[in-house]
Amino acid sequence: MTTAEAEHYFVIPLSVQKDGDDYLVGNAEIGDFYQFPEQGLKILEMLGSGKAPAAIKSRLETEDGEKVDVDAFVELLSSIGFIHPEGQKPYVQQRLQAATQDRRRVFDVDPRIAQAVFSAQALFGCGCLIALAAFEMIRDPALRINFNAFYTETNRTPLLLILMGFSLLQVTLHEVGHMLAAAKYGIKSRYGFGNRLWSIVAESDLTALLSLPKSQRYFPMLAGLLVDVVCISLLTLLLAVMLRNGAGPYVVQITQAFVLEIWIGMAWQCNIFVKTDVYFLLSNFFSYPDIDNDARIYINHLTHRLTFGLLGSAPSTSTPRNRFGVQIFAAIWLLGRILSLFILLGVFLPTMARYLISAIEMLKGPPTSIWMACDTLMYVAISLGMVSVGMYMWIKKK
Repeated sequence: MTTAEAEHYFVIPLSVQKDGDDYLVGNAEIGDFYQFPEQGLKILEMLGSGKAPAAIKSRLETEDGEKVDVDAFVELLSSIGFIHPEGQKPYVQQRLQAATQDRRRVFDVDPRIAQAVFSAQALFGCGCLIALAAFEMIRDPALRINFNAFYTETNRTPLLLILMGFSLLQVTLHEVGHMLAAAKYGIKSRYGFGNRLWSIVAESDLTALLSLPKSQRYFPMLAGLLVDVVCISLLTLLLAVMLRNGAGPYVVQITQAFVLEIWIGMAWQCNIFVKTDVYFLLSNFFSYPDIDNDARIYINHLTHRLTFGLLGSAPSTSTPRNRFGVQIFAAIWLLGRILSLFILLGVFLPTMARYLISAIEMLKGPPTSIWMACDTLMYVAISLGMVSVGMYMWIKKK
């Protein structure tokens, strides 16, 4: 018997949730969750009860009548930090306690507050508000989406800056919706800013939701979209009041642009190739929490094969549990990025170039056109600056 086989291990506190044929096992504080088969869970439980790998191996051979590679699984559990040698228990417990007490960028709200915000009465009120706004939109065409709301001949920069400020507020409310809904179930979330490709986004880390039963994860995942719909409803009713009281065209356009901005944000959530809300909903439904990672690995291995080993990496012996599903998602992943690059290179950048050329032409014209030229130049500079920062964040991650 080797020393490793005789070693006794300390198992950190873990949550276990049935997830299809497998089990989701993880720790909400460190944010790590993995899918294990039933036999893997059995090994983990025996390690937690104080049995050494050699004893576990012998017991499984007796019970199941087959040899199990317990050593390899123990090595995996050790590498992901779920188990530690018994002698390291005080140090590990101290480290876990420090992680629990670390409140940097942690959204920690009393569950009673979150439960009040998302109470049945509050949700009923939101439903009535949404229904009223929908009725007004059907009754009055002027309240429907104005797809030209972003375009203006003058005051482009003020409109862009106002929209940027509103967008920041909106995405914050969207993420707070997710985190409040998670807090309803006692889940703490982490928040910050990140990127999806070259788009800068606010983001909340809801990994700890995986410690909840599958059915309880849906509402926190949908809460951000619920906040978006409520905001659209409020703005639609505000717009109705403004139009009835003769508000100025520019103020009306700004409000319409706000509404259009939220609709675009909601449509963006359908881009599952960049791990949006809809991606997590589908992952939860199909009990495949990290299909994005498996798709990346599959594409990496496919690239290695197609380039005769020049790019990518050689396939490992392990295979995804749903190869066909991973292949489908990998195709969506690739097509989504190709389409995004086409929009960036074929639509966004040429549009900015046309704005830039028109601004230069205006600078050559009469003095009255200089303000419009400066306005356009500032608009282009801010737009390209945001994309450049997002592109830098995206490349830096790779």
